[in-house]
This record gives sequence, C-alpha cells and structure tokens, in this order.
Amino acid sequence: MIYEKGNRLLDQLERRFGRLTLPHILRWIAGFQVLTWALSLISPDFLGWLEYNREAILDGQVWRLLTWAVYPASDFVLIVVFAALFMFFINDSLEAEWDSFRLNLYVFASILILSLTGLIPFAMVPGYLLSTIFYSSVFLAFASLFPNQVIHLFGIIPIKAKWLGWANLAYLVAMVLTSSLPLLLGSLVVIGLLPFLLTFGAGFIDSYRRESTAKVRRHKFESEIATGDTFHECTTCRATEKTHPEREFRVAADGNEFCDSCRKSL
Repeated sequence: MIYEKGNRLLDQLERRFGRLTLPHILRWIAGFQVLTWALSLISPDFLGWLEYNREAILDGQVWRLLTWAVYPASDFVLIVVFAALFMFFINDSLEAEWDSFRLNLYVFASILILSLTGLIPFAMVPGYLLSTIFYSSVFLAFASLFPNQVIHLFGIIPIKAKWLGWANLAYLVAMVLTSSLPLLLGSLVVIGLLPFLLTFGAGFIDSYRRESTAKVRRHKFESEIATGDTFHECTTCRATEKTHPEREFRVAADGNEFCDSCRKSL
C-alpha cells in the first residue's frame, strides 16, 4: 500500500514538475567536481568559496547551500577521476531504475536536508561531513537496488555492492561512536539519510516480515513432517496434501491457505 501511494504521489509530482528535471544529475555533480578541482590548481582560494560555511550562508552567500556538493573528493587527481567515473556508473544505474525525475528528487532532497540541518545553531557541521553523508546516501541507494552488482575495489578486488553498503553503514556508525558529540552527529546522520530511509525503509521492513514468515512456515513444515502431521490445509474445504495429494495449495495475502480447486471458485 505504501508503495502504491508513494508512486502515485511521485507520478503526480512528475507530471507537474517533470519539465524541471535535469538528466544525469550525478554526472553533472561529478563533472563539476573535476572542474572545481582543476580550477583550484589555478586559484587555490577558489574552493573556499564553495565549501559549506554556516556563518557565510547566513551573511547572504546562499550558493554554499548547494556548492559543497561539488567540492572535489580529494586533492589527488587519480581519486578525483575514479570518484567521478564511479559517480557516472551509479547515476546510470539509478536513472535506469528510477528515471531522471525520481533521481533528481532523491539527490536534491538529500542535499537540501543536509544543508538546512547544518544551519542549526551550535551544530558547527563541517562540509566534509555533509559530503560523507550525502555520498553514503547515494551509494546506499545503489547498493539497495543492486545488491549483487560486483564492484572492483581499487579496480582489482571484486566485492558485491551489498557488502560495501554494509561497510559504509559500519563506517558511519563508527564515526558517530568515536565523535566527541555522538548524539548530535548521530542525529545529523539519521536526518541526512532520511531520503534513503523513506525510500527503502518500508521495503526492508516488508522483506524482513516475509523472511520471518517463511522461516516460521519452514520450521512448521519440518516439524510436521517429522511428526507425520499435515502441513497444508485448505481454509474452505479442509483438504490436505494427504487427503488430496493431486491439489496445489497457496497462501493468500491475509494468511489463509486455499487449494487450487477452491481458489478457482473464489
């Protein structure tokens, strides 16, 4: 139900604001990261005008609410290039799965939520921390949609995306626990990951429930096989796999079980 409502809402928003969509949004961000890195070689002070600075934003430099997202990933050229190429790959994967509008919404929501959180008095949030949470949100979305995608770490070591996703979460937890203000930092991480949690949280809970139900049914099946009891029983006609071995049994969404004969008459 939550997926249907969410998709209907997104469809309505896309019909209304879809013309404002910027295709390949993560490619643009990666490209500007490379560009800002190159410009910093010409003018070392240039990056100072892009980084997140609460006081400067409140003084009117509102562009900093967005430009911290295109701050270079590193000073080292190879890391900048590899990060950009990886961002291209993630963009194409997410865009193929979601479409450009939904990816735009996810990216800009993550950036704006983090930017506004950084304006909280006494928060003193450094720009690199916002970048860490933002890129974690993007990568976790990729790892959730493509858990078995093999990524060659450092171009050599093959690792599935889901394990890198767990490693990313472990890094965020370790960062929070080892900080001087774990409660504040933990709140920032959770708030920054809100787009991810809203997008995938319900699916994770639903998947966990299905797995739990499957485990219970598997245990019941193994127990009943061991004791000689029946495992399947039609709610309507009370047929079992022993009394009617030729029938197939299915469990409905409400948890009731029906044989194929009764399902035809429903």
